[in-house]
Amino acid sequence: MPGSTAEELLASVHGLSPERAQEIADHIDECRGLLAAGADMDTVQQYLKDHGVSVIHAIVIATRLIGDHPTGLRAAREIVECSPSRTPDTALSRPRHPTTP
Repeated sequence: MPGSTAEELLASVHGLSPERAQEIADHIDECRGLLAAGADMDTVQQYLKDHGVSVIHAIVIATRLIGDHPTGLRAAREIVECSPSRTPDTALSRPRHPTTP
């Protein structure tokens, strides 16, 4: 049975399965714990990346972590996209796809 955070995610994020909503809710709880212990948002983003959380789901998580920020989605995108763990320089080891003429 999904918890209250997972239920809220199911109601507000289109296309999530109950299992994925619960997984994201669990990450939100873990990240709140990290922040409460003094971690910064870059550390949180590294945690999420290390646990295979996609950029899109990391943005969903960041919106929940920052709460009622006036520009919540924009702020969450900046937190995720500007994090050292998510910058293009950290993606250099990814295989590049050849361009087709």
